[in-house]
Amino acid sequence: MGENMESTLFINGKIILQDGILEQGKLLVAGGRIRGIRPAEGEREVRWQAENTGGEEKHVFETADKVVDLQGRYLAPGFIDIHVHGGGGGDFMDGKRDSWQRAMDAHLRHGTTSLCPTTLTASMEEMEKVFSLYRMFCREQKPFRSRLLGVHMEGPCIAESMKGAQNAKYIRKPVEALTRWLLEKGAGALRIMTAAPELENAGEMARQFREAGVLMSVGHSDGRLEDVEQAVHDGYTMVTHLYSSMSAIVRENGMRRPGVLEAALLMDELDVEVIGDGMHLPASLLKLIIKTKGAEHVILVTDAMRAADLPSGYYKLGSLKEGQTVWSDGKVARMPDENSFAGSVATADRLIRVMHEEAGVPMWQAVNMMSRNPARALGEKEIGVLEPGKKADLVSFDEHVRIHSVYRDGVKVI
Repeated sequence: MGENMESTLFINGKIILQDGILEQGKLLVAGGRIRGIRPAEGEREVRWQAENTGGEEKHVFETADKVVDLQGRYLAPGFIDIHVHGGGGGDFMDGKRDSWQRAMDAHLRHGTTSLCPTTLTASMEEMEKVFSLYRMFCREQKPFRSRLLGVHMEGPCIAESMKGAQNAKYIRKPVEALTRWLLEKGAGALRIMTAAPELENAGEMARQFREAGVLMSVGHSDGRLEDVEQAVHDGYTMVTHLYSSMSAIVRENGMRRPGVLEAALLMDELDVEVIGDGMHLPASLLKLIIKTKGAEHVILVTDAMRAADLPSGYYKLGSLKEGQTVWSDGKVARMPDENSFAGSVATADRLIRVMHEEAGVPMWQAVNMMSRNPARALGEKEIGVLEPGKKADLVSFDEHVRIHSVYRDGVKVI
């Protein structure tokens, strides 16, 4: 993708930095990257130094090709969703190019400039198709699409007792043959694996995935504290959708034994995914998570299915071929019996709005949970924060997190 060398100066905006908000700031973009940030009326100025030259970049604040007046709106780093199944009528399990485009378009409209297409338990054929489509879209990387950061496999090595809305037909044991197949077929595409660490051979599977650079996340697990402690030893660094489909404290012979939930809250080594849509977790639990884990360890995820960004109605959870029919009321998706959720229909802007307005999280910290924190967890160095030298993935929105415009690599896409 060629660089857009036109320089753009954003003025009159509230610039969301990783440690606070710069009121009435200016931000300069050129060549697809952030070149500088400074207060509107301050003396201090930060300019990016051109690599290997030692000299200042020729683009300066006063000579930008184009000026964008933010009119008091926030300017934030592009949102990063590491757990998203679909949206706009498309699901990444459909095995169709059009479905992928629909899903990416839907979330891009709501500020998600980078994402991890996420699977459900599925047939080997469907999993292989996901990897194939991922590589195809990566070869075509274009500025009007969301940036792809790797596939997140939610399963198939999960506990049947904690399967949630997953299809039990395709749950598998973490045997050596499956590990080899996934590493071979998913090479260059697989980025995150959600698994239940209490399963036999799960530790060896985790160690092999970590050696291949795949991040491990505890999820859909019926394990105990000891299993999670072992998982951390085996290289797990995250927990998938905290509170959902995981064991909690139980009593055995009168003794209380903590489960995955308590282990996730207790262990500083683990980042936690949080579906902060106001439905999966009420504001009180969102506040408890922040108080227990600290804002820096919370990663907001939509866990959205195909009904995201669409009106209420019946939709397929998972692929059109193998998925289950679920009901969306526009706020959350539910299984037909209405006793359990069937994924989310949230978008990134809604998550930030809920965290800020309902859970009382400062705006800059809420944005970090959808940008800086997931970027750090993935080891992504060039996105997730607004700093000189970083890629210019940007989102502007008002005080209620209503999206106004979206930029990817400095190119306006919404």
